[in-house]
Amino acid sequence: MRKQVVCATIVSFLAGLSMKSSLASELDTETHYTEEGIAYVELGNPSSDYRLIFIHGSPGSKEGYQNYLSDPWLLDHAQLISVDRIGYGQSPNRLETKISQQSKYLQPLLASDKKNILVGHSLGGPIALSLALQMPELVNGLVFVAPAFDPELETPKWYNILADTWLIGLFLNQNWSMSNGEMMTLADELSLLSAKNWQLLDNMPVTLIHGDQDTIADPNNSKFAMHHLSGKLKKLVQVEGEGHFILWKSPAKIVAEIKHMIEVMPET
Repeated sequence: MRKQVVCATIVSFLAGLSMKSSLASELDTETHYTEEGIAYVELGNPSSDYRLIFIHGSPGSKEGYQNYLSDPWLLDHAQLISVDRIGYGQSPNRLETKISQQSKYLQPLLASDKKNILVGHSLGGPIALSLALQMPELVNGLVFVAPAFDPELETPKWYNILADTWLIGLFLNQNWSMSNGEMMTLADELSLLSAKNWQLLDNMPVTLIHGDQDTIADPNNSKFAMHHLSGKLKKLVQVEGEGHFILWKSPAKIVAEIKHMIEVMPET
């Protein structure tokens, strides 16, 4: 059984690399930058009352949300922002392991005149949560896809430890080197995040979407989050047969959850 899990993890890891690489240059739109140099694209309806901010995982890029940035319903009903986190894509090339700092870099993307909904995949989940805790008055909804929240489940894996050695590090490209640096401190960062006051989120809808076959971010990560969330608007969507890359394999299901959140979001 352990051997099967290891093999499944490696296959998922390599599949994700291939899938993300295939999306790397598919966005044909202008790139914008914050004062800190964080790169993002902006599409959709600028007059909408809603702004969706898509935050990628580790590794990843703003292009990873191609399916969502081209969805007709989302384009018509919301302003869409997809960002390159620090260290990736067209954003500054430097490692930032602190989740709280990662989220601070994204604060300028929050609109003061719209309802902001954050969509985070994998490591993008805790970064979105951190941003919501920093600016609860400007965040109106959260959608987490295959997120990582439980410190005990997110200690460095054997392949992270191996990749952290100088010899293996010589063979890693920039994205995977950056990603591995994030993974090495993730458990400690999640411990800090879990100790914060999640009750600040009680009045906003929070949807977690997790495949039951996820071998990279254990599905129990979402159960951990459900336990820590105390609001009545929390929701866990467990998807049978899906793994960590549900973001790309089942975009219609995730778009449906985003659409539902927008349609039922309470007036502010």
